[in-house]
Amino acid sequence: MKNTKLMTLVGIMSALAFVLYLIEIPVGFLFPAAPFLKMDFSDIPAILLSIPFGPIPGILVELFKNILHFFFKSDTPAASGEIANFFAGIAYFLPLSIFVYFKKGNGSYKLNIKQSGFFLLIGTIAMAVVMMIINYYITLPLYGIPAADRWTFINAITPFNLLKGVLLMIVTILLYPRLAKFLNE
Repeated sequence: MKNTKLMTLVGIMSALAFVLYLIEIPVGFLFPAAPFLKMDFSDIPAILLSIPFGPIPGILVELFKNILHFFFKSDTPAASGEIANFFAGIAYFLPLSIFVYFKKGNGSYKLNIKQSGFFLLIGTIAMAVVMMIINYYITLPLYGIPAADRWTFINAITPFNLLKGVLLMIVTILLYPRLAKFLNE
């Protein structure tokens, strides 16, 4: 029964994440050096699912969401946007998900707001660092940006990643307590 529920939740959350990924809010005006940046909240379903069930369901949601986005909406060269989104999402929720997974063990564990905030801040920093690496070695080369100019872009994109992490943290802290009983049943 639990496997059926988990597979169903992964499917539902993947579909929800894909729909949320279609709602992109341009934020280039906040970051003039990177006018192409867009904010989305498509990582929220993966985060919410990774808290009670561990990192693997969250990773699957990120994977399915980005595959769907690539086939139906992608406008970036060689799926660079989806690659970046996939790794950013995983880097973000992994610290909290792993903490809860090991804290839970075989028993029940109730996550509090202070711990959530702490591990999501760690996730924000992890996402920013991972995105520096992914952007330098994968996404920016796919756009044809030479190595000499990549740090200029990374310096413009990193504040965006930090802002996105904080906004995701706020939304997660507001939503998870209200949805926990439905996810954990």
